[in-house]
Amino acid sequence: MYFDIPAVGLAPYLTLLGITLLAAALPMLLARKKSLKANLRNGATAGALVLPVTLLLGMGVTSNSLIVQDGQVQVRASYFYEYARDIAEFDLARARHGSYASIAPARIGLRDNGIQLPGYAAGRFTAEDRQPLFVALTSTDKVVYLPARKGQSLLVSVDDAEHLLETLHRRAALDRAAAPLRLSSKD
Repeated sequence: MYFDIPAVGLAPYLTLLGITLLAAALPMLLARKKSLKANLRNGATAGALVLPVTLLLGMGVTSNSLIVQDGQVQVRASYFYEYARDIAEFDLARARHGSYASIAPARIGLRDNGIQLPGYAAGRFTAEDRQPLFVALTSTDKVVYLPARKGQSLLVSVDDAEHLLETLHRRAALDRAAAPLRLSSKD
């Protein structure tokens, strides 16, 4: 089952544009001793070197997905980051949804490996409580926090957060009902 991740706003794109323009302008500002023609050539070269990276990042911020399938939650954030975890490994009793500001345990701390731009965060982070956290945030209004019993928890933007949590609870109940009955050693 696919769940929609909200579209990214304008802020990440403007930030990437600013980075590209700054990279193009820096050689012109720092090497003012040369002629204007040489400064413009250096600026164009720097911009041409940075442009493919910023274009790739810009296209990547729109490539996000969340799938619940085969007893797993699978998240893809940008082109670079993937996360898959069995539903049984989440502590669904502590799962939360709402705005990012309303979910206290899900504060993003240090970035371990990821992308963090205004209006977009993706990758592996450490939460403020020092727990590992996989993040795919495109909106701070529609956020789901799924704490893991052990290992990396999940913080993701989802259009229909309530439906996602209902699906996970229903699937976890089905998996528990289908699990083989364990007999105690006294029997």
